[in-house]
Amino acid sequence: MSEIGTAPAPATAPPPFLAAGDLTYRGGPAPVFVAASGSRLTDAEGRVYIDAEAANGAAGLGYDAQLLHEAATRAGELPGLPSFCESRLRIELAQQLEQTISAAAGAPGRVAFELGGAQGIELAMKVVAANRPWGQLVTFQGAYHGRSPFTAHLSASPRYRALLPLGVGEIARLPHPDCEQCPHRQDGEACSRSCRAAAGRIGEDRSGVRAEQAAAFLLEPLLNVGGMTLPDGALLRQAAARLQGAGALLVVDEIFTGLWRTGRRFGFELHGLRPDVVVVSKALTNGVGALSAVWAREPLLDPQRFPPGTHSSTFAGTPLMLAVAQAVLARYADDAAWSARVAQLERSLDALVHDLAQAFPAAIRSCYARGGVARLLLRRPRAAALRAAALAPASGPLDGVHGVLVASTGMAPDVIALHPPLTIAPADLEIVRLRLHEALERCA
Repeated sequence: MSEIGTAPAPATAPPPFLAAGDLTYRGGPAPVFVAASGSRLTDAEGRVYIDAEAANGAAGLGYDAQLLHEAATRAGELPGLPSFCESRLRIELAQQLEQTISAAAGAPGRVAFELGGAQGIELAMKVVAANRPWGQLVTFQGAYHGRSPFTAHLSASPRYRALLPLGVGEIARLPHPDCEQCPHRQDGEACSRSCRAAAGRIGEDRSGVRAEQAAAFLLEPLLNVGGMTLPDGALLRQAAARLQGAGALLVVDEIFTGLWRTGRRFGFELHGLRPDVVVVSKALTNGVGALSAVWAREPLLDPQRFPPGTHSSTFAGTPLMLAVAQAVLARYADDAAWSARVAQLERSLDALVHDLAQAFPAAIRSCYARGGVARLLLRRPRAAALRAAALAPASGPLDGVHGVLVASTGMAPDVIALHPPLTIAPADLEIVRLRLHEALERCA
């Protein structure tokens, strides 16, 4: 574990020279980290934390400095590159991604690069606009696709667009696809027949969706910020068939779910979807830097429809980030090995959350695990308090670990989510369980 810098002690508020608008200071003291290795982070005072949210889902491979060394070797003598120039690294990475995503989507395609996830979604919408008359955009209630001035309007929460209400056209939102909290759900079934039938009626006046005028159907295979909601696959297929059949493009946001987070290489494979456009980010560089890739099936990105000059991004061709992505994809090359690894992680997470649910039935309404994701649905909106209690426990270190980082969001104040590095050790998962047990006792 190597130190990467020095920093002051945890701050209860942002320093006077630092903006407070991001998530760092959303509540409680913010540990100032100076080192990281595996699933563990070390703060400026030497306290160790287990990251059970994997840098918001980005660090699927854990904190591994070797990736940077491999990337530096791959970049070789090309430490930077002038804008609008080509490199062998970009060609090789684009070919790798095209082959991987095309194989999963069942159709050939092309790849374009951007920076972070929000920029990737914006590029995907530009692809839609280049191929379809701009019309209604269909998403889900509870969806999250970014907080940029454009993507904030695609995300569900009105808080995200309150400061800059520019608008992007008409947006229709299908009901939040959380089967656990759906009033139509019957015991023992994932999604009721009535909900699936309603998806087939998309386009009727009462649905709020004008299918024939819809330009795109934008969805997450698993709604992250919306409460770790795993939609019913049959519901998604029914809705996608109706909208794609009317001419809309199916855009799948794999920013959180891409690269094995749901137990498959891509989340759309879990549901049997055939996307037209796919956006991958976060895990693509393991959280090391900003890079996203947008895949679109032929001929959506060909020169006749998306000619040179339609899109540019100064730093999307940075050799170091391209090399990091190549190193990451090399780690994920063995599909069979990763399928087995994530299946085992799912079993471990499932046992963990069910143990907590059994121990605290008055606090936890339900739980589930899928791939490298687990959620605890609380009976009250206490997720923020529980997250803070897990980060700063009252007791001393447990096997050298001070606290754990778990996920909660303002859009789902009754959900605690676990999505640790896919490489997390069983011993670290056990510490996560014990620390959450202690946090639940404190918050009860």
